[in-house]
Amino acid sequence: SARNPAAVVLGQRVGLFFQYDPEFRQLDTGTESGRTVTPRFAAIGIFFPIKERFALGITSHSLLDRTWGTVILSGERLGPDSVLYTESNKSSGGLNETRLTLGFAPFNGKIALGAGFHLVTGENRLTLRRQFDDSLRYGTLLRNLTLAYSGTGASAGIVVRPVPWFSVAGSARLGGDLTLRVEDTVSSRAKVPNRYGFAARLDAIPGVSLMASADRTEWSKLNGLGSAQANGLDAWEYAVGADFSAQRVNRAPGWTYSVGYRTRDLPFAASGAPVSERIFSGGTSTPLGGGRASLDLALQRASREAAGAVSERAWMLSVGLAIRP
Repeated sequence: SARNPAAVVLGQRVGLFFQYDPEFRQLDTGTESGRTVTPRFAAIGIFFPIKERFALGITSHSLLDRTWGTVILSGERLGPDSVLYTESNKSSGGLNETRLTLGFAPFNGKIALGAGFHLVTGENRLTLRRQFDDSLRYGTLLRNLTLAYSGTGASAGIVVRPVPWFSVAGSARLGGDLTLRVEDTVSSRAKVPNRYGFAARLDAIPGVSLMASADRTEWSKLNGLGSAQANGLDAWEYAVGADFSAQRVNRAPGWTYSVGYRTRDLPFAASGAPVSERIFSGGTSTPLGGGRASLDLALQRASREAAGAVSERAWMLSVGLAIRP
């Protein structure tokens, strides 16, 4: 789990996983619309047991994506002339979180404990291009800027399974300092966002697992890192889901089918108003190599609503591969 460090000790042998999540989004403003395709490696990690009840893991995942682009048609006065131009602004990159985790499972696996150290890094590559209609006379304005981020944090988590058919979990991350550098010069400092969350799982029905979770992220800890207009908003995220396991054939692992629903508030406002997102998802997990690997495929449908007539829709494909040699 990218959130609960205690999950690292729940695996019974060495494991490696990675996840690729391309997004296909469409933005509508009532009079204009635009489409974007964003490829993204969402997560990668490895975990392995050490001794009998301990496990160690290293994971890396996307914390905050800052990939966007805008195109504006406008004009200005240059001396006696009124000059038209096309201005494009692009940003690529974001924040990535790498975590080193140690897990411990006392009491015959009924309780799992975990602690993690987090390293937050990333960058934004900004490009401003102003193309004048009369480019032969006025030329083209082009500027590139790179913003680099570095920070730390620490986390702790617990998973409790009092009976075989029910488990609860809780975890929290305490953010440390986060530094912004512009062209290798320190520009500002803030904090890595704190996060805490809870989850429960019910396995009372054979072949069916029901899950629910709630998470709170204090994105306001980022305030002061950039411009005053880009203030972060503390946000809740709620999710429910179900897994359905197919019957085993000749002791071979069966397929697993999943459905879920998630709702959350985004870290930043649009036109001064909060933006909410709703996501419906469905997927399957296919065992490979006699259970030594699995291929996970999921499709998500997301919708966002903001103030006015602005809305956004997206299809998100998730492809994951887990290997347990």
